[in-house]
Amino acid sequence: MPDQKIKVYLASPLGFSRENTPYRERIKERLRALNCEIFDPWEQEEVAKRIEAALSIEEGPRRAAAIKEAASFTGGVNAQGLKGADLVLAVLDGTEPDSGTVAEVGYGAGIGKRCFGLRTDFRDCGDFPGVPLNLQVIYFIEESGGRLFRSIEEIELHPS
Repeated sequence: MPDQKIKVYLASPLGFSRENTPYRERIKERLRALNCEIFDPWEQEEVAKRIEAALSIEEGPRRAAAIKEAASFTGGVNAQGLKGADLVLAVLDGTEPDSGTVAEVGYGAGIGKRCFGLRTDFRDCGDFPGVPLNLQVIYFIEESGGRLFRSIEEIELHPS
């Protein structure tokens, strides 16, 4: 009997620029090699349609209401993705990790998901020298039973 796939929620800011697509794809290749089923928020078509439709409305109260609705819908889709996942893998590169990605780690840890981080950025951005991330982000990852990886090749995931 084949191993059951691990359901991974891939938290990242990598969809904000198409230039990041190859990096995101390399991460997903690694996850597929580890027999993972991937929930990538950037691939949720209904979310993209709603955001695009809201942004196409002329400035004004109708546009503001549509953007608020699209944002709420997006948050709900992502929350369902997190609830349905076995674990979370968060891409935490940058001078300061993306606030949405960090929120996904916090939410995932809060609902009992094992959380892992990927930080290939060699710069520390934590509260103390030698700490690669904000101390709470590292704490939530480690307290959940996960760990921080420093390269894509290093990723090894275990749901429990």
